[in-house]
Amino acid sequence: MDQSFSKENTEDLLVFADEDEDRAGIEMSVGSAGLLPWKILIVDDEEDVHEITRITLRGFSFEDRGLELISAYSEQDVKNLLNSDTDIALVLLDVVMEREDSGLRLVEYIRNELNNSSIRIVLRTGQPGKAPEQEVITKYDINDYKTKPDLTAQKLFTMITACLRAYGSLKTIEQNTIGLENIIQAASRVFKHLSFAEIGAHVLENMLKILDLSSGTGNLESAYFIGMPGAEAKLMAGIGQMEEKQGGVVDDAMPQSIPLAYKKYKETGGEYIKGDDYVGVFRTREGFSSILYLSGWNTLTETQKNLLRIYINNIAIGFENISLTREIINTQKEVIFTLGEIVETRSQETANHVARVAEVCYLLALKYDMDKETCELLRLASPMHDVGKIGIPEVILNKPGKLTDKEFDVIKEHARIGYDILRKSNRSIMKAASIIALQHHERWDGNGYPQGLPGEKIHIYGRIAAIADVFDALSHKRCYKDAWEMDRIIELFRNESGKHFDARLVNLLIENIDEFEDINNRFPE
Repeated sequence: MDQSFSKENTEDLLVFADEDEDRAGIEMSVGSAGLLPWKILIVDDEEDVHEITRITLRGFSFEDRGLELISAYSEQDVKNLLNSDTDIALVLLDVVMEREDSGLRLVEYIRNELNNSSIRIVLRTGQPGKAPEQEVITKYDINDYKTKPDLTAQKLFTMITACLRAYGSLKTIEQNTIGLENIIQAASRVFKHLSFAEIGAHVLENMLKILDLSSGTGNLESAYFIGMPGAEAKLMAGIGQMEEKQGGVVDDAMPQSIPLAYKKYKETGGEYIKGDDYVGVFRTREGFSSILYLSGWNTLTETQKNLLRIYINNIAIGFENISLTREIINTQKEVIFTLGEIVETRSQETANHVARVAEVCYLLALKYDMDKETCELLRLASPMHDVGKIGIPEVILNKPGKLTDKEFDVIKEHARIGYDILRKSNRSIMKAASIIALQHHERWDGNGYPQGLPGEKIHIYGRIAAIADVFDALSHKRCYKDAWEMDRIIELFRNESGKHFDARLVNLLIENIDEFEDINNRFPE
C-alpha cells in the first residue's frame, strides 16, 4: 500500500538519511551501464522534503542511468544552479518558499529568461489554495502539478519516469537538430582547407562536435584520419594511442580492421564495422584514398551513429566535390601554363620561365602574409603575365641586340594587349591575370609602363609579379644577355628598392633568398 509522501508517514525512512549531508548536498546513484546520471533539482525550503525525496529515490534507475539529486532552498539558489548547469532534466519545485509565489516566479524565469523548454518542471505544494491547480496548469508552462500529501512513493516514481522519458525524447530531438545543423556547417568548414592534412584534422574536430560526447554518452578510445595517396598510409590526424605519430607513416601498430576495410573497399569506398571498430573508406576520382577509423562504436547511441553516418556521407560527397574541383583547377592550370609556354616559346624563352614565375609569386605572397587562397590565385594567374607578347612581331621579341626606342615602344604594348585579351572574363583567375599582365612593368617610382602608376596605386599582384619576372629574367640566360650571379641580382634589388620595386617585397625576397633560389633548382632550364 502506498504511503503518503510526507514527513508524518515516512518517519521510519528518515533514520537512513545521511546525518552529515549539508543543505546543498548532492546524492547520486549510478546506473548499471555506468552512464552519467539524470540530474534532478529538488527545490523546497523544508529540509525534510529533501531528505524524504532522496530516501525514496535511492536506487532509482531509468534507461541504465541513475539519479543525481541536487538541493536548492530559495529562488536565488535555483537561479545560481540553473545558470551554471544546463544538464538538469527535472525540477521538483515548491510553490511557497520565501514568497508565496516563489515557485511560479521560477517557472517564468526558467521558461522566459533562460529560454529552457527542455527541462521538466513539476510543481509540488503543501498549500494548494495558494496556487489552484486549474489556474496554474493553464497559465504556467509546467509539466505536472502535485500536492505533497498526495504524492506517494509510487506516484513519485511514475511521475519521474514519465518526466525523464519526455526530457530524453526532447534532448534527442534537440541533439538531432543541432547535429544536422553542425553537419551542414561542418562540410563547408572542413572542405575550405586545401591540404588533406588540414582536412583530416577538421574532419575529426567537427565529428566530435556533432557527436557531442559531453553528455556522457559515447566513449571514443581512438579516432584516426588516414590518407593513402599511394602505397603508404599516413596518419593525417589522430586522437588516442597513435596521436603522437601524426604526419608519419602508419605501421603494424595500426588496428587490423583498417587494412581489412581498405582491402575490401579501396576501389569503391564503403563502411566496415567489426566489434567496437568502425572504418569508413573514401576514394576520390583522382585515386586518393582516405580512412576514418573509430574505436568505441558500440558505446555510441543510435542517434549518434545515425548522425555519424550522415556526416560521413557528407564527407564522402565532399571528397568527390574536391576531386572534381581539383580536376577543373588542374585543367585550368594546364591550359594557362600551356598558353604561357606558347608565348614564351615564341619569344625563345624556356617553358619553365612561367613555372618559376608562378612559384616565386606564390612564395612571395605567402611571405607577404596573404591568405593561402589568394596566394594560390597568384600562382595560377601569373603564368599569363606576358600573354600580350602574342601580338608582338618575332623580329622584335627575339632581337639579340639592344632595341631601338621605336622597337621598345612596340614591346611595351604587350602589357595592354595582354590586359585586353584577359579582362573580358568574369573568372577570378582571369581577372587576376589581367591585372598582372597590365601592371607587371609598372615601377614604384611611377616611371614604369603602360600607365605610369606610382607606389601602392600599383596593385599588389602587379608589384609581386614585377619582382618575380625580373628575378627570373636575371637568373637565367636570354637571347640578349647571360645569367647573372646571385650576389649581383641581390645587389640590383637592393639598389632598386623603393625605386623600381616595393621595398617591403624586396626585403622579403632578400631575407628568404635561399627559398627563392630553390625554385630555380626545382625548375631548371
